[in-house]
Amino acid sequence: MPLARAHRLTAAFAAVVVGVSVLSACATQVPHLAEPTDTPASAITPSETITPSETPAPEQTNDPTDPDSWLVTETAIGPVEVGGDYESTLKEIRATGVGSFDCEGVAYGFAEDNAYDILVIEDREGDTGGIAEVSVGWNSDTMGVGPRTAERLGLGSTKEQVLAAYEDATEQTSHIADRSYVTIPDNDSDSKLVFGYRDGYDGAVSVSVITGEEPAYEPCA
Repeated sequence: MPLARAHRLTAAFAAVVVGVSVLSACATQVPHLAEPTDTPASAITPSETITPSETPAPEQTNDPTDPDSWLVTETAIGPVEVGGDYESTLKEIRATGVGSFDCEGVAYGFAEDNAYDILVIEDREGDTGGIAEVSVGWNSDTMGVGPRTAERLGLGSTKEQVLAAYEDATEQTSHIADRSYVTIPDNDSDSKLVFGYRDGYDGAVSVSVITGEEPAYEPCA
């Protein structure tokens, strides 16, 4: 083989070898994505857990100017306590608009939003100057309004809710047609808490604290 041709073949072979080496080097530098791995759902933790907060119930402060804040018990509705002095109590709650009505010994007024009314009756038979009854009555389309018990019961509460909240609660019929009551006595006095119901309504249409047999139907009669 002539020497010049041998040199040409050697150079060509060397070029081929170099080219293959370059391609191999380039192939090894191509990045490869790692195979995806399954992550258990339990291993994924949120950065922040949001816990829904409940709307706090209004505090029952017995503010004489705000009947919505009044606490209902077996002896009183807010600052109006059965057996308390009639005249001085009316002075204390004067800002509510509750005042003298059409007859002596009866005070009456509406809540600021007109959603319920307030009735205070003096003990006219005993002539003691004390309060014989305080009642709130439903007066609008909204039932869950007005003074509430510590259990958040009041106007609009059903018989089932009241009976479940008080072990000594009892149902009774009324002398007035289409009416009934759930009564909770105060074991330390003669007063009692009464939820009044009217046929056709599931919720209480009145809440009263009284000393008599049942709340007054016509206080001026």
